Amino acid sequence: MIKANPELLAPAGDMDCLKAAIAAGADAVYFGTDLLNARIRAKNFTLESVDEAVFLCHAYGVKAYVTLNTAVYEREMETVFSYVLSLIKSGVDAFIVSDLGVIKELRERYPDIELHASTQCTVHNSDGADFLYGLGCARVVCARELDKESIKNLCQGKAEIEMFVHGAHCMSVSGQCLMSFAMGGRSGNRGECAQPCRLPYRISGKEGYFLSLKDMSLSGHVREILNIGVSSLKIEGRMKSPEYVYTAVSTWRKLIDGKRDATRVELSTLAGAFSRQGFTDGYFEGKIDSSMLGVRTQKDKEITKEAECKIPELEKIGVSVSAVFKEGEHAKITLCDGKNSVTCIGDMVETAINSPMSEDDIRKNLIKFGNTPYYAKNIQIEKTDNVIIKVSALNALRRKASRALADKCVNPCEKRTYKGSDRKSGNSPKETPKHTVTAVFSDPDTIPEQNPFDICFVYADRYKNGCRANGVYLPPVILDREWGSIEMYLKAAWEDGARYALVSNIGQIERVKKMGFKMIADFRFNIFNPSCVDILKESGFENVILSPELSIAQMNSMKGCISIVYGKIPVMTTHKCIIKDTAGCEKCKTYLIDRTNASFFVEGIFGHRNVIYNSVPIYMADKMDVLKNFSHHFIFTSESKDECTRIMNAYKNGYASDGKIRRIKP
Repeated sequence: MIKANPELLAPAGDMDCLKAAIAAGADAVYFGTDLLNARIRAKNFTLESVDEAVFLCHAYGVKAYVTLNTAVYEREMETVFSYVLSLIKSGVDAFIVSDLGVIKELRERYPDIELHASTQCTVHNSDGADFLYGLGCARVVCARELDKESIKNLCQGKAEIEMFVHGAHCMSVSGQCLMSFAMGGRSGNRGECAQPCRLPYRISGKEGYFLSLKDMSLSGHVREILNIGVSSLKIEGRMKSPEYVYTAVSTWRKLIDGKRDATRVELSTLAGAFSRQGFTDGYFEGKIDSSMLGVRTQKDKEITKEAECKIPELEKIGVSVSAVFKEGEHAKITLCDGKNSVTCIGDMVETAINSPMSEDDIRKNLIKFGNTPYYAKNIQIEKTDNVIIKVSALNALRRKASRALADKCVNPCEKRTYKGSDRKSGNSPKETPKHTVTAVFSDPDTIPEQNPFDICFVYADRYKNGCRANGVYLPPVILDREWGSIEMYLKAAWEDGARYALVSNIGQIERVKKMGFKMIADFRFNIFNPSCVDILKESGFENVILSPELSIAQMNSMKGCISIVYGKIPVMTTHKCIIKDTAGCEKCKTYLIDRTNASFFVEGIFGHRNVIYNSVPIYMADKMDVLKNFSHHFIFTSESKDECTRIMNAYKNGYASDGKIRRIKP
């Protein structure tokens, strides 16, 4: 049985796109401002224009969500709080957030606001969605790379689930891309992505666009999606045109209302608005292969240019106006749009000494709806003979009533009571962890015999009895159906003496903690501020590895945490296997070569996924004095055992490197 229709959520990069989304039939619109959003290169909205945008949305019964989906530095936190307070006053219906520290702080300061966890939170399983709900997120945007079975599992929990159904795909797993930062210093986690995935690369002598995915369109699966149980269907495109927004939203509106899949003509219409050599539904269908790849060709651009799209003007909404002005009483105005009615009270009506206001004087000011979505279709005025009221007060009363009517057109967000999770079972955030040296090895056979590490991690599925490791590294993606295998690996490692776990995703916390492992949070949590550290320690972590995007100055507010001091950091984790389509599966390893001949090591990991590592390592052996306030973490990937031994000797003696390296900024 098909359930009630989910929300249709549309993108808006500017006011024209917002109007196009409303005209096309969106139930809700999401947009960012010029601060703290993952599409910083879009035109976006100013704080001043947000007020107008929310008013417009609400008048037409459309909800307005604002994106706060970037990692946030500690010095920005106070700005975030004042910024959110201004947006609350504008009537924003929900905030889309990704930084765990921001989620923690906003829930504590503004307990009644609606929070939606961004796709940047990297939710692949039910435990991840439940964790975010426990933090106070009413809704979770699931990772774009999930298949329909995984999405259906998420919908069984308490959090509302929002899924992307149309628009651009990232090759990297949601929230796990550092490639733009590593290659050019432009952080995707800060909304500055330069899209290096759209560039050509070489693998095993072949050249191609191995990281460029076609846009997603699930318009051929609408009936199936409506039965999954998701609460919101999201269209990507805050950097696209009003014509794209109108075409995509209006098409999806017809499909949802008709409870049907798209026709060939409708698919062609969607492709005309924007595509990269067509569309893909590979992740949703679980058919992950090279047919998912595509680029924006000249032919695609010409098709879009020739596509016809006339965006209709938003029709003004007629309202009935009823006003009462009696001497010695407060002015009163009632607006009714046929469905909703509001009454607002204004200033005291005074007795005129010389020139009382006529009914025409009052009428002239009451019908001045100007650039608002309203016009007065009829007006009734009840007044006594000798009244006078300031024109400014009359105008203010009309504006107040207009806004109240608009806000009433949107169902208010359900007030939820968020129970706290049992996060207090961990260390106190105020405790300074003891200094430790940790390392993760891709290959357990490369761990040196003279192991200098306090904790040595190996991927859970590669852990071997007697491999000189005492910790397991959990893969960054674990679907609900994959937990059986992972728990088997974890139990085997525990029986061999492993007692530590390097946890890489929020959806792993509760299970790993229940198994008794002492947990370290991997840098994949995108830890940028002390509030994020606090929430993770409250969740049971002994310590956390800070984001490699931070400078030493930025890390100094989190002394005692762990800094990566050596290694090629993972810059991209892919759900699609690049190796299979290029180098073949024999060794499950290869190298990706960019246009500058930089070489990025690629290896297969659990679940036939890939990790791409940076072309140069972080190297701080000769600069360790600046990191004395932190514990230290090493990442070994393609190094041999001898190379690992040599590197550890360099760090012991403070040797400088003679190769290409990357430094942590001061």
